[in-house]
Amino acid sequence: MAKRAVLALTLLLLTASCGTEEKAEPLKVKTVSGVKVEAVRVVPFTRSSTFSGTVIPDKEIYLSPKVVGYLIEVKTEAGEKVRKGQVLALTDSSDIKPDVEKAKAGLKEIDAALKELERALQEVKARKKAAEANYQLAEKTYNRFRKLFEAEAVSKQKFDEVEAQFKAAKANLEAVNAKEAQILAKKKVLLAKKQQVEASLKKAKAYLSYTELRSPANGVVLQKLMDKGNLVSPQTPVFKIGSFPLKVRAYIDDIYSGKVTVGTNVKVKVQGREFTGKVVEVDGSSDPVTHKFGVKILVENLNAIPGTYAVVEIPSLKGEAVAVPKSAIYRVGAVEYVFVVEDGIAHLRIIKTGEEVGNSVIVLSGLHPGEKIAVSKVEELVDGAKVEG
Repeated sequence: MAKRAVLALTLLLLTASCGTEEKAEPLKVKTVSGVKVEAVRVVPFTRSSTFSGTVIPDKEIYLSPKVVGYLIEVKTEAGEKVRKGQVLALTDSSDIKPDVEKAKAGLKEIDAALKELERALQEVKARKKAAEANYQLAEKTYNRFRKLFEAEAVSKQKFDEVEAQFKAAKANLEAVNAKEAQILAKKKVLLAKKQQVEASLKKAKAYLSYTELRSPANGVVLQKLMDKGNLVSPQTPVFKIGSFPLKVRAYIDDIYSGKVTVGTNVKVKVQGREFTGKVVEVDGSSDPVTHKFGVKILVENLNAIPGTYAVVEIPSLKGEAVAVPKSAIYRVGAVEYVFVVEDGIAHLRIIKTGEEVGNSVIVLSGLHPGEKIAVSKVEELVDGAKVEG
């Protein structure tokens, strides 16, 4: 069957080629007369434009607990303003509180013992002072009587009495010094123990603080992600916080690229109120589809919910732009075209337009200064048509 089909096709082609030889008529090219052609020009313009924007927080922060536990209390809701350090939620701390209480009790006991030792130390110091004075007097008396005894100026009995008093004063001073050293040693031990207990208390308090979810910044609760009773962990966000100061995010035409920079002051309208904002961030590139680039604007004292609609007004801008007459633009739906004329032939080209300036339209992309375009009878033209003036 396949061979028959091939044969039939071959015979058909031969028959066609052997028939009457007729030359194919040349393709007719449409000619449009009376078309006015102008060169694309650059025109000066002054521009003051407004763009839609959105209120955004300075940062978006997801807040999670540092330890695993059940949420036993949630103290705030979405939309509420919060302060840095404010407790927003609590997790179960029943396993940690006893350690804190134990450490506190231990510190209280140690402090009481240290207080008692301090009283004893003060008493010993008072006794030591008296013992030192008594020893110094007994020593001087002993040395004087020893010389007198050696000179046989006093009896041995009297010398023995003085010597006994000296030895008693010395023994008493040594006993007082020993008592002082004993108290200081106990104090040193207690102070070391106190340091250990304080370290334990600090650690326990740190773990206890982990059961408190505190706001990391002044801001607003954007979302509450978990409810009371849920088991949470460091991998479980409980809140989404938007920090202050608030900013406005807007996307503006790339014709302002290089002219709207960090530090540029702009007007911002939010909920009927007008503010002066300062550009604090500019995108490094524009969107190839919308031909816009993003900016972030810091607005002081702005009181609004993130996500609120805003209007950004860019200051008047003087410059130059490619422009064409309105009559040159041919539209099919949302797509805009012009007919570029080269060597008397019309070529359809897609363009992107901006605002109107008088009877002209700014061309954002698709054309270059000096190119020739049709500015009349564009509805009659087609791609490839001959153009006659």
